[in-house]
Amino acid sequence: MSLGRQLREVLRPVFPGFFVLAKGIGLLYSPRSFLRNSGYIRSVRTYRPCRADGSPLPWMNYAVIAFLEQRLRREMSLFEFGSGNSTLFFAGLVGKVVSVESDPAWHERVARQVPPGVELILCHPFDEQRYLQALAEQGTAFDVIVVDAKAREACLAECWRWLSPGGVILLDDSSRPRYQAAIEGVMARGFRRIDFEGLKPGGIRAYRSTIFYRDGNVLTI
Repeated sequence: MSLGRQLREVLRPVFPGFFVLAKGIGLLYSPRSFLRNSGYIRSVRTYRPCRADGSPLPWMNYAVIAFLEQRLRREMSLFEFGSGNSTLFFAGLVGKVVSVESDPAWHERVARQVPPGVELILCHPFDEQRYLQALAEQGTAFDVIVVDAKAREACLAECWRWLSPGGVILLDDSSRPRYQAAIEGVMARGFRRIDFEGLKPGGIRAYRSTIFYRDGNVLTI
């Protein structure tokens, strides 16, 4: 064992706070730091979820983001309840994105950034039935339906009807107690679940996202 390591082993029990502080400084400034390389620090600085290079990320935990990047493909279609940086992220991975939004100012902001081919629907003033109908009115099934905004319980109860044969549902913030009854309703329809948990860009605690799937799903789970 090197002298430096021996010295650290002696000092660590005596000054544990110093070593915690040093590790925290490393997370902020080291070129090897996950916080720097993932874009976490830039997300905090710019107040929007993004990579280190500024490209958009959904405000979901890094584990589910990595999984979606590996499994989503251009031939897929995706419907999203709630637009934002996630819309831009998904537009870069799948061939068709439709997103419904209830905030006019936010809708206008996102509309200025999305690439051609992304359809943004404004549901204002918000009405739950009109919000849900935005999906039904597409008249087509989707490979992925993302539930990440208003009326999540109602969205979960209805969106399965508009899934393609191998379609999946993604629910963000699925650990919230008020969603548990709706989650059980999805499971009762023959879906299984896989949970992803971890830090979000700019967040300070663990967040959970859940994907609901059946056999032969588009994500090959």
